[in-house]
Amino acid sequence: RWHQFDPKTMRITFLLLFLTILSCSDNKNDFEKYSELEQKAMLEFKDKEYDKALTNFERAIDLKPTEDVSIYFYATASALNAKNKNKAKELLISSIHNTNASKDYFLNFNEFNNFRNEKLFLEIENDYESHISEFYNKLKHPKIYREVDSLMELDQEIRNNGTDWNEVSRIDSLNIKRLIDITKEYGWQKKGWLVLWHQRGTYGQDNYVWNFFKPYIDEQIVKGNMKKDFWAMFEEEKSITKNKEQIYGLYWNQFDQFPILDIENVDKRRSEFGLPPLWYMEKVYGIELPTGYKKTGANTVYN
Repeated sequence: RWHQFDPKTMRITFLLLFLTILSCSDNKNDFEKYSELEQKAMLEFKDKEYDKALTNFERAIDLKPTEDVSIYFYATASALNAKNKNKAKELLISSIHNTNASKDYFLNFNEFNNFRNEKLFLEIENDYESHISEFYNKLKHPKIYREVDSLMELDQEIRNNGTDWNEVSRIDSLNIKRLIDITKEYGWQKKGWLVLWHQRGTYGQDNYVWNFFKPYIDEQIVKGNMKKDFWAMFEEEKSITKNKEQIYGLYWNQFDQFPILDIENVDKRRSEFGLPPLWYMEKVYGIELPTGYKKTGANTVYN
């Protein structure tokens, strides 16, 4: 009969199911695992489950220790709330050594406000420059890192001082050509994103910028060296410019001006890029959800 199971068959079935699930997990690259752990930890942090959040933040950091300063700071806040000051200090110092955490961000991160009187904050602030030096000592190509920094600084300077637009375009062209040369020799530099972003007006066109960067970055994504969501903002900007509508809901404060295309499936599209659902963005960052949006999978996505 259908309800009569052989125990041995059941054990084999469950073993195969477990191996299938494990195999699916193993097929994820480190960036995908990193994002899942980070998102799960952020939800736990918001639910004040600080010990769990700390564990998952640290697991993510172990996968990608140089990826993002924010994850270190939230991990630190988790440790502080869990009354683990030694771990908090360790994480803060690591954030500077591994990500070049800016001092302004360190001094103004809101989740630290209740703990500013702790001795560890004064100690780290007093030694900040030596910690920054450690970051540069660990770099393989510190001169290139500093040069990309200078490209970004020039990019912002010409936009903030009223420079004539023709001159802005000229400097943008010089910057992107230099970034191409640097990428060819040293690989993608994360801080170069802003220089590339200011080429977004021609995104997808047949020109020397995209003929180099699109296949190069696509290949890095396939290899698991860069996040799947790299092009999401470029695609979003292109859709807004051309169709006056969003694809992924990345412009949170412009839902009325630029509504989301096929909003019922927006979380599915976001998931394909490794982006969390919009309900997550509401819970973690307090965004106002767009009209017509319905939460889906809120109780199962991060279980």
